Amino acid sequence: MKSLKTLLFVFMAVSLLLAACSPAATSQPEQPAQPEQPAQSAATEAPKPSDDPTVDPNAPVLGGTVIIGSAQEPTNLNPVLGTATIDGSISAFFSEGLVGFDVNGAYVPVLAEALPTVSDDGLTLTYKIKPGLKFSNGDPVACADVQFTKDAITSDLSGASTSGYKDISAIECPDDLTVIVKMDAVFAPYLNLFQQLIPRAAGDLATMDKWEFNRAPIGTGPWIVQEWQAGDHLTLVKNPYYREEGKPYLDSVIIKILPSREVGMQLLGTGEITVLWDLTEADFPTLNNMDGVTYAGAYYGSGENELLAFNFGDPKVDAPSDVTQAPHPILSDLKVRQAIQYAIDKKSIVDNLLYGNVKVGTTVLPTGTFACPLPEAEFNMEKAKALLDEVGWTSGADGIREKGGVRMSLKISTTTGNQLREQTEQVLVEMLKEIGIELVIDNVPSDVLFAGWDADGMRKHGKFDILLYTTGPGNDPDSGLFSNYHSARIPVKENDGAGNNFSRYSNPEVDKWIDEASMTTDIAKRKEYYCNVAKQVNQDIPRIFLYERLLINGYRTNLQNFQVSSSWIDFTIDSQNWWLKP
Repeated sequence: MKSLKTLLFVFMAVSLLLAACSPAATSQPEQPAQPEQPAQSAATEAPKPSDDPTVDPNAPVLGGTVIIGSAQEPTNLNPVLGTATIDGSISAFFSEGLVGFDVNGAYVPVLAEALPTVSDDGLTLTYKIKPGLKFSNGDPVACADVQFTKDAITSDLSGASTSGYKDISAIECPDDLTVIVKMDAVFAPYLNLFQQLIPRAAGDLATMDKWEFNRAPIGTGPWIVQEWQAGDHLTLVKNPYYREEGKPYLDSVIIKILPSREVGMQLLGTGEITVLWDLTEADFPTLNNMDGVTYAGAYYGSGENELLAFNFGDPKVDAPSDVTQAPHPILSDLKVRQAIQYAIDKKSIVDNLLYGNVKVGTTVLPTGTFACPLPEAEFNMEKAKALLDEVGWTSGADGIREKGGVRMSLKISTTTGNQLREQTEQVLVEMLKEIGIELVIDNVPSDVLFAGWDADGMRKHGKFDILLYTTGPGNDPDSGLFSNYHSARIPVKENDGAGNNFSRYSNPEVDKWIDEASMTTDIAKRKEYYCNVAKQVNQDIPRIFLYERLLINGYRTNLQNFQVSSSWIDFTIDSQNWWLKP
């Protein structure tokens, strides 16, 4: 392990050096070559302070532009088709639903007057839409849009979770503002339904993947897309029909696509961007040494895990529906996956790359009402080697194992421009080398990794060995567990690539527990079902949870009312209330 220890020492030393050299009050680093700013960048200055002594200096100031830096570009702004976290985060600037979350993750009515009423038998939900609401194209919000949303989510082209929606037998509209949802079965997490609305004006459902709406969505949120210049920026301007008079306070928001998070840190320090999305736990030392910069986060409320996703299917076969007929030549063997888990020293990764700022990953359900804490996986190189010996993988001349003419070589892929993930990969390379597994780093841009089915996405079509990324079950585990672990959500040709079960994992017991949990309103019983799922996932190892992620965003201190939510809307919550202090 000498080479691994050396590698970790180098990473820690470089990180500390970067922190020491970060922008501070008395010195600024040499600025790297910056990507060309969009024409609107002249508007990024905050409005000038008023000379009027009667003006409250803490009252919101109108005008100005906030620039948000992101090392990932969205793939699609249609909430039904988006596949990456950044897709959902940016969509929340425009897309709203009948129900949503507040900053603490509690359910609240948004376009509805109140949370839905539920009939005694649990089979009828009734919503009342707030009067006078309009979409950004001027169309009134009506019950028919709720019907259209259900049809969009359950359509052949949808990539969204259909949990709950597939159990809707009918949506009745006695008038434009009354929505009566009839269910075939009790759906316990019913508040998860209709958290986004897709307006009827979006287009024909048969051609949803080609809608103009996918790049210029129509919504009820405070912003609309004025321009999307691929690879460079998105410019958002005020929604003229937004329901809160006088808001948003800002003139515009620009999402600037950056080559890397590290470039973003430099731009945040020099004030050329206002917000930097998706910081890592390793960025705390640098952030703490930046003048005029702070950060906000949901911390351990997010339930997100940085994880390794294994492919159970043969990556040379396009989206196999039955991995028993097309198994992965290496990873289909449970004992191989167990050996890989034994060989990964998660605590070393946490302590050396993340300064001990996070918890070691142990479970798919780390937080919330349905949290299921589970023991840490054992780190034991000798057990890992013994398991590989047991299943016939023998060391070759170069130390890499072989079996039946197959070399034990695997590719690991994540998003380019993410230094922490690249360092994690290099550490994993050394760890697995110790047990005779060759791990080859093969990273791709985010729009490739997270591409959808029709774009020949590598996750959707199963064209990978191991993936490194972040995901979590959300505020209520139903949708996340259903989409990621239920066999019905394995992306295949027959379902047009719907679902996020990229491992092609299938366990009838897991399917049953997820289904039964959705149909019981007994919280204790639901938790029991979900904990059964968590335990079984840890036994079958379709994924290895490395560490629990914090949701962190850095921002300039002159930006007021910036918050980060533990729900899917992330940092865009209440953006109508953002303003820049002069």
